[in-house]
Amino acid sequence: MGERKKIGFIASSGGHLEEISRLKSVAEGADSFLLTEKSDFKVKNFCDDIFFVSQMNRRQILFIPKFIWLFIYAIYFLNRERPDFIVTTGALIAYPFCVVGRFFGAKIIYVESFARVKSPSLTGRLLYNFADLFVVQWEDMLKKYPKSVLGGGIF
Repeated sequence: MGERKKIGFIASSGGHLEEISRLKSVAEGADSFLLTEKSDFKVKNFCDDIFFVSQMNRRQILFIPKFIWLFIYAIYFLNRERPDFIVTTGALIAYPFCVVGRFFGAKIIYVESFARVKSPSLTGRLLYNFADLFVVQWEDMLKKYPKSVLGGGIF
């Protein structure tokens, strides 16, 4: 029998977190963790461990220093956790963890948001050529991301 793989699920709070929680069957049979933002949103913990980071908003005055700090924290965190795969639905917090995770050898799986029917998200555009597997939930999005895979709706 093979070694259990470790999967890191990373999603911002709100809808991104709700979407990624629908992938709980992927976590079964693997070591897993969920990393999300601190918020009032109820977290459905479907993983072995759950970790929180501060909420990010690119319109905040302190966005740049917080984003740089998130990259530094991602190095520390992923060096400790060492996931084989990072699965993310976005948004902003996902980018540093995907970049650093790739550096540590993790395979990156990005699932474009269900809400993105016609236009790409910023995180999707940033991670499209970077992800090992890029999944869209709407057929029209295959035109925007030709190398993606149609996964259908998570819901």
